[in-house]
Amino acid sequence: MDAAGMKIVSLQSGNWEIEKGNAVASAMLNEHPDLKALLAGNDSMALGAVSAVRAAGRAGQVKVVGYDNIQAIKPMLQDGRVLATADQFAAKQAVFGIQTALKLLAGQAPEHEKDGVVETPVELVTAP
Repeated sequence: MDAAGMKIVSLQSGNWEIEKGNAVASAMLNEHPDLKALLAGNDSMALGAVSAVRAAGRAGQVKVVGYDNIQAIKPMLQDGRVLATADQFAAKQAVFGIQTALKLLAGQAPEHEKDGVVETPVELVTAP
């Protein structure tokens, strides 16, 4: 964020829920009236943030970004209420885990492993 010249004014948990995401986003919008964007840790919290932005009369002024690429976010990508989401290919995560386990059992190093973390594909989604 620093490299992009962005200032993070708050970091709070929305507990992965729409309602809590709405409450946190509402509080942040009230506390920081010049807020330009809300980055949510999942799409459920992003849905709540979109509602908070609308309720604050700031639709079109505050960018909302989510994560997970759930079905409910697609209409909001289409009409611009959400700028972007990230697809982590949740349906394939079990496959990635099994492939990694099989490689470890065979004495092979997992692909894309660094410091004990195995990276899996993530794709930025800006349109449904």
